[in-house]
Amino acid sequence: MYICVCNAITERQVRASVDAGATTLSDLQFELGVATCCGCCAATAAEYLPGGRCSSVCDVRSIAVPVNAPALVESASPAANSSFPIPLVASA
Repeated sequence: MYICVCNAITERQVRASVDAGATTLSDLQFELGVATCCGCCAATAAEYLPGGRCSSVCDVRSIAVPVNAPALVESASPAANSSFPIPLVASA
């Protein structure tokens, strides 16, 4: 089905653009040229964006999760951490 008749943009093209990361009408306008001529298709195209009625993409939100730094292993001798790479010692 055509979403934008002026620029011959199909529903499949709009969905592909949204699946590729378009999240705003401005993104669709830049990527495809939808709603850049008469603008009658702007509302229909916006329905395919995340959170819209015709969206196949779920609404993605950023969640900040604190990351704990790994604990440093302390050695009994300070010289053990200063020799990097670790020398290989063969025992007989």
